[in-house]
Amino acid sequence: DVANRKAILLQLKSHQGERYTRKSNWNGYDPALQGKTGLMTRFGPHDPAAVAREGAGAGVPNFHGVASCVDYLTGYMAAWAGLAALYSREVRGGEQGDWAVTSLAVCASLTQLTLQRGEPPPSAVGHDATGMTPHKRVFPVAGGRFIYGQAPEACDVRELAATLSSLESDAAIAHFENALGGALAVPVLTVQEIAALCSDGGSKTANFTRKRGESGWEVETWEPTWFCFDGAPLSCARPPAFAGADAPQVLAALGYSPGEVLGLKQSRAVVPTNWYAWGDKPHREPLSSPVPPSVTAAHNVPARDLELLKEGLE
Repeated sequence: DVANRKAILLQLKSHQGERYTRKSNWNGYDPALQGKTGLMTRFGPHDPAAVAREGAGAGVPNFHGVASCVDYLTGYMAAWAGLAALYSREVRGGEQGDWAVTSLAVCASLTQLTLQRGEPPPSAVGHDATGMTPHKRVFPVAGGRFIYGQAPEACDVRELAATLSSLESDAAIAHFENALGGALAVPVLTVQEIAALCSDGGSKTANFTRKRGESGWEVETWEPTWFCFDGAPLSCARPPAFAGADAPQVLAALGYSPGEVLGLKQSRAVVPTNWYAWGDKPHREPLSSPVPPSVTAAHNVPARDLELLKEGLE
């Protein structure tokens, strides 16, 4: 009776595909799915002789990406799936919820789809992979830095690479603009540089805003400036709370009485983040479940809490 029938169920799983199978509920992690879908094989060290003999998959499998590329991609896809479900609900009239799901397996496979009809090009394999073609790839520039550029297929890529190696990043990007007919090129930034760019409020795509919650937990929330509702960038309504800290408020919003909420807390059906005490109450031993109405002061239960507890049991 207290279920929200307009709710959107968003599931982020490991092995779920388009159809439910016996593997749909298997546990999984980013490295595991990189191995199962061929990403590790593709980006492992490659011996040219072994590749010539055995194909582009020859070599030692290698974890791809410092920042868990499949984890991140799956998170983005899950956010998109949730938004699509919300939009679909409103189009249908807003009275019935929906189910949206994605998985690590789906997103890891997505990165491999372009390689299903043939072996990947040499530039897209190995731990020194630069891109899908010799012309559209990462180029080293002066100072140990890199840029990503999409050079025209007609240009001499070896000559281009030699020219770029002597130029600083800005000059190399300008070279694509001026000498290659306005070809696209962007700098490759370090993690620290991206964090700094997104923390000063000047980014056109995303910013990180530091917020402090009521529990004293200070966090940085990601606020994408490119995603807007009614012309205003999407922002977190408030700082995130500790996991489970909002359980009493959520239960109350679902229609549970104070006594019922207290009963769930005391029976350990609902537990706090620190697993032994709620933030607004001193530590005391949990009561057994279910709690008999004859519980006494030996359990160290305040009179008001005992009254609410009995109300919930009745």
